[in-house]
Amino acid sequence: MAPPCFRSLGRLARMAVALVAIPFAVGAHAQGQALLGIYYGNQGWDMGQVRAMEAWQGKRHAVVNLFTDWCSRGKSLDNLFKQQLPNIWANGNVPVVTWEPFLCSAAATPTDVMARVAKGEYDVYLKAWADRMKAFVSGPDGRLGTDDDRRAYIRLAHEMNGNWYPWSAPLESGSAQSYISMWKHVRTVFSGLPSDHVQWIWAVNHEDVGNGPAERYYPGDAHVDWIGVDGYNWGSSQAWSSWRTPDEVFGPMLDRLRKITLKPLALTETAASTSMGGRVDVAAKSLWITQLFNYATSPAAGARMIVWFNEDKETDWAVFGGTSGDETHRSGRTTYKAYRSYKAAVQGSALLAPAAGDPRLITDLRFTGGW
Repeated sequence: MAPPCFRSLGRLARMAVALVAIPFAVGAHAQGQALLGIYYGNQGWDMGQVRAMEAWQGKRHAVVNLFTDWCSRGKSLDNLFKQQLPNIWANGNVPVVTWEPFLCSAAATPTDVMARVAKGEYDVYLKAWADRMKAFVSGPDGRLGTDDDRRAYIRLAHEMNGNWYPWSAPLESGSAQSYISMWKHVRTVFSGLPSDHVQWIWAVNHEDVGNGPAERYYPGDAHVDWIGVDGYNWGSSQAWSSWRTPDEVFGPMLDRLRKITLKPLALTETAASTSMGGRVDVAAKSLWITQLFNYATSPAAGARMIVWFNEDKETDWAVFGGTSGDETHRSGRTTYKAYRSYKAAVQGSALLAPAAGDPRLITDLRFTGGW
């Protein structure tokens, strides 16, 4: 590990490179604004949790992330398109659909799933899914191009540069080319969905884990609308982890991705633990939250969407309704622990709520990351 002085110089160098390499991070975007996003509410089933959080923070989320698999059973499709997505939209949030190529379960998913997708083996399912998505974004009247149209983001087969999913190259009998072929094939099936209704997010893990480099998996600008990066400050919650600043988490990967594309950036998953030096440090997490939003909306990062992973899973990631916090909020009969620094950051002008009075919730320019 480099001495502290060299680590600081490295961070300054990355910021300088980012200012040169990201034309859209200056000018119109110099003010540093990003769509406010959250993963919370049990995949679109418990919007009461989301509403409680929005009441506490004083701002509605522009986007809400959920995870769904490739299960072709009718109930799975009905749950997603008749319940979960409409629930999110009715709450005034645009869905971000993290679409994971698990065939109903991890055990049922072949190790060469990407190659099979590219060959058209699952086209019946894909076409049915595309039709259901078209119906969703068409709104209640069933016609595209009218005032009740809706929007959605699709984050397909994320974190492929890790080693924990079947769509990661070493886990399948193929290579990164299978992933790219899969991505392009899926986009072809969905060619009838206009980009002002559906945007596609290609999202990587912030580090290559046994599968890199992430750049190998990039399908090309013609097939991607946004790039996403997932990154967490694990603190000392794991035997292999240590406390890392937002720049240390995201900076190296952002530098790399900016060399291959200038597509708008989303931080599609992020959060921090309270575990620091083997103890619970709520104040340290609180400070990290402030640092994260300052960094993400700065020209050095230029993120246009930030989605907090608000669930205590491997550690205490949540900033609202989790096991840790520095204040409480009561909603109905439930008392939620929460972080003041998160609320303060969200209330600032850098974090964007849905557009007031826009029936499609996000303006065309912001939906496509083009402002």
